[in-house]
Formats: sequence, structure tokens, C-alpha cells
Amino acid sequence: MLRLMSPQPDRATPSEIERSRQAAAVNHLLGEIGLATGEQTQWWNLVGHEQLGGRTATQAWLAGDSESVRVLVESWYASTRAAGQKVLEDKEQLADLRRKLADLDRRYSSSTKVHRTA
Repeated sequence: MLRLMSPQPDRATPSEIERSRQAAAVNHLLGEIGLATGEQTQWWNLVGHEQLGGRTATQAWLAGDSESVRVLVESWYASTRAAGQKVLEDKEQLADLRRKLADLDRRYSSSTKVHRTA
């Protein structure tokens, strides 16, 4: 006998699983852009975006506009990569950034054990 069963309240439906997967992918890109976990949380919940009609990413996502959130982050990611690539191709600018980073390391080395390398 075949019978249809409604989803269990504690079990995610395929669409919920897919939405969670997509949110995780967006978070991955935010991390690749350079946002720490706490900054990602702030971005999702506290930052309104013109591209999302002034809403936060969370507001847009919960309203079913996950595609716009994804497009926003993918665009940001592409811009970040392009800027990074441009710097890598400009040896003079890259050397200048390395000097500035070394300068910051020297300035703050006595107050912290964290050192950056370029």
C-alpha cells in the first residue's frame, strides 16, 4: 500500500535544504571577499543595500528574494577579484602595499603577536 506522508516537522524539505545550501555558498563568498564570521553576520543582518531596495540581505532572503542577494554578493566577489588581479599585475603598487604592510607590522609588533606576510 502506497501512502503520502507529510514532512516531519523536524525534517527539512528539499527546498529548505537548497536554501540553506545557497546561504552557505553566499557565506563562503563573503569569506573569500575577506569578511570574518562576525562581519558576515553583521552584513546579513545590519547592512541595508540599495540593490535590495534598502533591505538587509536577511530581509530580502526571507522575502524570497535570495536571487538578488546571490547576485549582489557574486558581483561584489567579482569586483574584489578584479581589483586583486589588477594589483597583482602592477608590480609597483604591489611593492608599495608590501611596504605599507611591513610598516604596520613594525608599528604594532610590540603590542601584538600576530604578523602578516605578503
